[in-house]
Amino acid sequence: MSTPVPGGAPGVPNAPGRPALSYRITTHGDTLARSLAEVSRRLPGLTTHSTDDPAVALLDAWASVADIVAFYQERIANEGFLRTATERVSVRELARSIGYELRPGAAASAYLSFTVEDTPGAPGSAVVPAGTPVQSIPGQGELPQTFETVAELQAVAEHNAIRMPLRGPQWVGSGTNLLHLAGTTTGLRPGDALLIRDAAQPDVWQFRILRTVEPLPSDPTGRPPTTMVSWDHGLVLASSELIEVHALRLRASVFGHNAPDWRTMPVQVRESYLAAAGQGGTAAFGQAQSDEAQSAPATQWPGFALTDLTEVENPVIELDAAYPALLPGSWLVLRAPGVKERLYEVVKADRSAAADFTLTSTTTRLELHSTGNGTGDGNVPQFDRRATVVHAQSERLELADRPLTAPVTGNTLRLGRPVTLKPGAPLVVTATTDQGFPFAAVHLIDAVTDVGTSIVLDRPLEHALDRASVLLLGNVVAATAGQTTEEVLGSGDGRATHQRFTLLHKDLTHVPAPTASGVRDTLAVQVDGVTWTEAPSLFPLGPHDRSYVVRIQDDATATVVFGDGERGARLPSGQENVRATYRTGIGPQGNVGAGSLSLLVKRPLGIRAVDNPLAASGGTAPERTDDVRTRAPLTVRTFDRVVSLADHEVFARNFTGIAKARATVLRPAPMPFLHLTVAAPDGAVPDDTLTALRAALETDGLPGRRLGLDSYRELPFTLGVAILPAPDRAPDAVSGAVEHALAQLYSFGRRDFAQPVTAAEAIATAQRVPGVVAANLTALRLTGESAAVASLLLARGARLGAGGTAVPAELLVLKELTVEVMTS
Repeated sequence: MSTPVPGGAPGVPNAPGRPALSYRITTHGDTLARSLAEVSRRLPGLTTHSTDDPAVALLDAWASVADIVAFYQERIANEGFLRTATERVSVRELARSIGYELRPGAAASAYLSFTVEDTPGAPGSAVVPAGTPVQSIPGQGELPQTFETVAELQAVAEHNAIRMPLRGPQWVGSGTNLLHLAGTTTGLRPGDALLIRDAAQPDVWQFRILRTVEPLPSDPTGRPPTTMVSWDHGLVLASSELIEVHALRLRASVFGHNAPDWRTMPVQVRESYLAAAGQGGTAAFGQAQSDEAQSAPATQWPGFALTDLTEVENPVIELDAAYPALLPGSWLVLRAPGVKERLYEVVKADRSAAADFTLTSTTTRLELHSTGNGTGDGNVPQFDRRATVVHAQSERLELADRPLTAPVTGNTLRLGRPVTLKPGAPLVVTATTDQGFPFAAVHLIDAVTDVGTSIVLDRPLEHALDRASVLLLGNVVAATAGQTTEEVLGSGDGRATHQRFTLLHKDLTHVPAPTASGVRDTLAVQVDGVTWTEAPSLFPLGPHDRSYVVRIQDDATATVVFGDGERGARLPSGQENVRATYRTGIGPQGNVGAGSLSLLVKRPLGIRAVDNPLAASGGTAPERTDDVRTRAPLTVRTFDRVVSLADHEVFARNFTGIAKARATVLRPAPMPFLHLTVAAPDGAVPDDTLTALRAALETDGLPGRRLGLDSYRELPFTLGVAILPAPDRAPDAVSGAVEHALAQLYSFGRRDFAQPVTAAEAIATAQRVPGVVAANLTALRLTGESAAVASLLLARGARLGAGGTAVPAELLVLKELTVEVMTS
């Protein structure tokens, strides 16, 4: 287009890419000058050019008229092109000329967690109908937002809050050096003896002396009280479920352990004892010990040695005192230095008395049964009466489940009790990460296995979670912002064409959907009780198609337009026979925070409370004029078909709720696939938007195509700048201007995937601010890293990670910005 430029010669073209056309044919001064020149030529007698003269004043007035007409002519010309139009109505009509409708925005989405009444006597179940309204508690300067459930929920009390098991079966085996015992009143102390035996195999047992005893009381997570005991050397024991643990409460000695040294006794005493030994044995040891006494060395009392007690079927032993707590059926262990321990079962226990080795004492006479003493190496232990220690008075202790402390990871969650959750149902996981940060996410259940005690999620958990803090919310249903309204639109007239009805309420709710635009409205129209369908345009409709189109006006009102009998059916005549049901509420104001949706407008029977564990997301404002200039031309590049990499990016960017898209071909073995990384206008893309986008791509894309779709991976970074302001400038004003310039440079809307951040661009941006004499970086690093000033921060595109899984593209996002003022 060749048009005159004000102040220049005619025919100067408008260069491509200009934000506005130069289309004025004249200005006030140019019109007045040309008019005066023409009057001077035709009326030479009119020599004055002063506007005080009536003739000149008339020319000046018409010059003003021409200036105004030229101005509006230029404005009309600008409104005729998408790039230069400024009026929203112009942009809307130009976009409609190529089949593009301005995006009306989208309603926010949230997941609601219902709590079923679980008090004694309550039914324990409840039905939450689809469309149940829940209202938010508004904050300062906010208005309450209404959300409605999108599906019916069969809620049960056992799904209110499902916790991960904090304890599991305790396996005792080779190498075990600690045990968890039930209760905290075991009475054990460090140094006490413990007998660990396999009830199914008498020859399998272990004896240990406790090193530590730690009582563990119950806690708010429901952990029962336990006692943890440990010892120095691990067990040499095969794993078994029939392990018995016994505390040996008594530590005693054998009668005679404190006898005087035989070698210090007078000769007469020794001769008398030897003679007595030759006549028979003592009452304590019987014939076997009498035989031993006859061959005893001269350095020890006759019958003093304790030989291998297994040589006698039921050996008898006397302890050095009366121990009434020793009962038949209990266990006893003999220990001596350098001798392998021996385990016996007490068959009979009697109070007795003994007189030998110059000693007289009340004793406990025990008849023992040897068990579990198979050594397998032929070693026959010899117990010394003085050094032998008797551990007896056994008390069986109950094993407790071991505490499970490993963090929860992966996509398989093992539960402590069976649940009746179903595959495909949403599940909210709330917890604290192993780093101490709060975590909440929504997952879909892929499968329920192991008779309901194991759940497989649709994807692995994003972080390792602290087991005690994990809470699974099972009574979850999706909800979208908006409040249902029923309205009589009016009466049909079979003689009229293109009947129009404007909805009474503004902000017709649009929700995410697998369509090319990414949304669909919630309007349902019935004529004489028959539901008519919505169409994007009347043009392809036939004369009998019961359809209508919806047009959203600039004031957020929605108009329903019916056909003319050729392009869409006319409305049948009737009295108030056109009715509409729809929802109202749209935009970012619906993106309420977590825990805000807690007011039940209509409380279903059996429901105690409701909450949104995660913040609502996905609420977007109506499309801006600047966005239409970018998006509308893209539709004629793809025509809703998705084949090439560019097609995928264009299709995604035209999808409501998507602002950035990057398509990449990844080449794992055995077959490459296409991966699409996307971002919302202000951050991560909600799951429901991703689901709708994937469905739309599968509908309009190539059949059989492998597609990966993920929201971007955020790389937060910190930037610090020190500036030296000019002496004649206010330091605060200059630092504020620098901060604004850097915030604009690194704003989310201006960043792209895999776009690096350089120190040079940051310094150059600060240096260009008026009033800045010098600038220097004090920090440029990824958030969380040690203090450093990097020259370059890199972000990577989509790639294959460990195990061949796709990793989305990275986006560097400014999270912390500081501007310091240098004094010199």
